[in-house]
Amino acid sequence: MKGTRSYPVSYLLAATLAACAVVTAACGSGNAAPSAGAPPASSHTAAAKAATLNWLAKTNQMWTRNDFATLDQVTTGEMRAIYQSEEQQETSTGGSRKPLQLTGLSITIPCQSGGSPVFVAYGDTDVVNLGQGLQPVAMVFEQVGSVWKLAAIVQRPSGSSPWPALCRQGTAATAPAVLAPGGYAPDLARALNHAATGAPETAAAAAPFAVNSFFSGPDSFTVQSATQITQDRAGGVTLAERFSPTADPTLALPLAGGRGYWLIGVLTQTATYSSAAGIRKDTLPDGASIAATRPAAVHHATDTYITTYTAIDPLRSRGATVALDGFFGWQLTGTAS
Repeated sequence: MKGTRSYPVSYLLAATLAACAVVTAACGSGNAAPSAGAPPASSHTAAAKAATLNWLAKTNQMWTRNDFATLDQVTTGEMRAIYQSEEQQETSTGGSRKPLQLTGLSITIPCQSGGSPVFVAYGDTDVVNLGQGLQPVAMVFEQVGSVWKLAAIVQRPSGSSPWPALCRQGTAATAPAVLAPGGYAPDLARALNHAATGAPETAAAAAPFAVNSFFSGPDSFTVQSATQITQDRAGGVTLAERFSPTADPTLALPLAGGRGYWLIGVLTQTATYSSAAGIRKDTLPDGASIAATRPAAVHHATDTYITTYTAIDPLRSRGATVALDGFFGWQLTGTAS
């Protein structure tokens, strides 16, 4: 399996999936110190740890042997789509691939608030940057029937921010949240579609989301979109982007103290480029790579990503907003004609 990065938006981080050849403490057996910033671990997590290590072992078969026979045994939802895309694109043998690492495994079993049971495995890993250094991630496993499967991976909001503290005992808060889980992905797609035009973000356009660093500031998606649109237009290329909800349900994990929910939703993002004159090099004016399988002159290029966005959804109160706080993205396809 391989990760790609052909679209230069900081939130669209390249990723790959890998696992340790054998299950040891260095691969996240739970003996190492918990990942920095991980919330308190739950008790009685033996089954969850076993499921995490089973995912590592099965993923290792895919990584080192290109053997995807167990894909459906350990993945569901978004992660199943990612694994399937890698299976379809895989052309080389595992051979001398060196396993990547997962250390500091810590498990949190959140209060259940309806839907399928879940647990969150926190750890430091280099699976999201192709072995370039350990980074903290949260891996959300969902119970499907009697089997635990990896449903989503998200990256920590920032290098120093802690993960949201989840409710670990009792029942979840019953007070209404600002945004019902069913409305999260559609509302987020609408807000991101507006930001993708490069128009300055306003509170009204972003609502019910907060105008935080995702939508405002030099590193925001809004500003980066405006910059790329300008670069492409100067090079005779038009760029159009579109976000759409997937069929994957939004996960709503209750926060500690009844403070609301940690939302995890999945979208697809499509970037479409058009050039009347055609591009005769490997990159577009904004620096995005063009698919390897391409004609001499490229008039149309399309990149499709699957993305996970997390947000803190407070309980409903006057003026409350939903704050985006994390992301994970993976390119599924790239075409050129």
